[in-house]
Amino acid sequence: MPGHEANTAYFPPLCGTVDCFQCEIASECWCRCKYQRNRRDFSHTSGRCPRLPDYRGFVEQEHRKLYAKTFSLVHAERGEDVLYLTLTVPGVKRPKKVYQTQSGEWYFHEKNDDGTYSKREISFESYHSREQILDHMDMAHTDYCLFRAEIFGYCI
Repeated sequence: MPGHEANTAYFPPLCGTVDCFQCEIASECWCRCKYQRNRRDFSHTSGRCPRLPDYRGFVEQEHRKLYAKTFSLVHAERGEDVLYLTLTVPGVKRPKKVYQTQSGEWYFHEKNDDGTYSKREISFESYHSREQILDHMDMAHTDYCLFRAEIFGYCI
């Protein structure tokens, strides 16, 4: 299963500065080299880079399909008294449910070639508990968020 696929599209890091000169759409981007281009709390119309996700994890509409093809994403949705977490992986059609171990690691089930299932560990934006994710969603005033995920090559 692919984890983070190498792609020619430039998406800025979540923390740090946006390097407009690495981006292939820099010549037509009106946010290029603006002071607020690396501020996730700004809207795109206020000068945030269109490929930098806001605090809810969304990039601008015209870049969403490319973003999903480039990164593994954890979708967090708040229910009545529960938090639903699913993982989408580039190149894989069906989303995977995300679980948490007693010790706090996040994982999903992956079917091996021999038909058995293993638990693959993932990490996303340094969240270690459901409460931290719910606090982030409260801060962003939303019931649905996206997080970039990193899939590790080992099983737990």
